[in-house]
Amino acid sequence: MKGKSAFEILGTPDDLKFRSCMTLFAAVAPGDSVFKEALLRFCGDKADPRTLELLARK
Repeated sequence: MKGKSAFEILGTPDDLKFRSCMTLFAAVAPGDSVFKEALLRFCGDKADPRTLELLARK
């Protein structure tokens, strides 16, 4: 699936769920992780802003 976005692979709303999960996991994983790589590769290196907002409340 190289070169395809999460939307192209999963469709919606699963692409949104994937982005949110990868954002959450990347936030808690140490250093460069497979989750950050997944955001880069499948989500245009864009974390989910709502997930980040919820994490910031803690």
